[in-house]
This record gives sequence, C-alpha cells and structure tokens, in this order.
Amino acid sequence: MTQATSARRRSGPSKGDLREAAILDAARRLFSQQPYESVSIDDLARAAGLSRTGFYFYFRTKGAVLTALMSRYWETLGASHVWFDSDGPSPELLREQLRSSAYLWREHAGVMKCAPTAVATSSELRDFMTRVKTRQDERASDKISRDQRDGTATTSIAAPRLAEMISAIRDARYTQLANATDAELEAAVEDIAEAIQRLVYGG
Repeated sequence: MTQATSARRRSGPSKGDLREAAILDAARRLFSQQPYESVSIDDLARAAGLSRTGFYFYFRTKGAVLTALMSRYWETLGASHVWFDSDGPSPELLREQLRSSAYLWREHAGVMKCAPTAVATSSELRDFMTRVKTRQDERASDKISRDQRDGTATTSIAAPRLAEMISAIRDARYTQLANATDAELEAAVEDIAEAIQRLVYGG
C-alpha cells in the first residue's frame, strides 16, 4: 500500500465516527417522535444498533446526546448572524438572519422542543443553552450599542435589555413554526423583523 493510498483511507470517517453519527441520527428520530422524557438510553442504543455499554462509550447521558445535536444546529446558525455585524437598522440583513434561523428551527423542531424539558435534568445541556443565549444576547447588545452611539437606535432602553427583548420576541414566535408552511414562515419572519425594527429603531 502506498503512503498516498494509506492517507486517503485514513481521511474517511472512522468506525467510532460512524457509531457516534448513528447515535445522533437515532436520537434525532426518537426525540422527534416521542417526548424527551419517554426516550431511554436503551431506546437510543437499540435504534443506533449498539449495546447499552457501547452507547456509554460515546455519550455519558441522554442529555449529552441532545447537547451534541443542539451544538451542531447552533454552529450552523452562527454563520448566518449577518445582522449582528451590520450598522444601523439594516432591515434586509435582519430578515436574512431571521429567515435562516426560522427555517433551521422548523427543520429541527422535533429536537428543539426537547430542550425546555431536558434542561431540568441535564446540567450539560443547561450550561450549553445558557452559553448560547448569553452569546446571542451579547452580540445583539453590541450591535445595538454601536447603533445607539451612532444615533440610529433608541437610547430610552439600555442595549442589554433590548437584546433580551429581541430574544423573547424571536423565541416565542419560533415555537409556533414546527408545522408552518413556507408562506407562514415568511410571514413570521416579517412580523419578527417589524417588531424588532420598531423596538430598537422606532419604526
């Protein structure tokens, strides 16, 4: 075997990678079909074609599996946060950012809906969700602070509070999108964008 052939073979996914992916795929299906608390470790292992012992080689808890899934989704979302880096109202960039996150939420709603229940029993997921929310609120607050200094955003409410309000408006609306049509999703994006623009920039 040549060195080049050996390198090509090693560059593919390992058996461990494939088994971890099988667990995540199984979890995605099961969490979408059943309440989070109804899915057991045995269910996840069986659906992934592993023993219970084999499952624990890759994940310590059911919450760790959900955390891994959520982490992948948020990595995808991070690249779509174009509005946070813009100056001024930038309504089109706001819609683009909201549209990306709304479509991702709808696509993975079955998993996303598990988080509120799971955080009560999984410290790992709770810590992860806290970090994600803190990071998003910080980026929104930084953008609003810049716009306040430039005179485009309202100064009647502190930037961190406005960032928290944006999160509340967005997240409350997203929870209604699990079975939304494309038209309904686009209407939701317009509603959220309009609410944020009026809240931060006064219309």
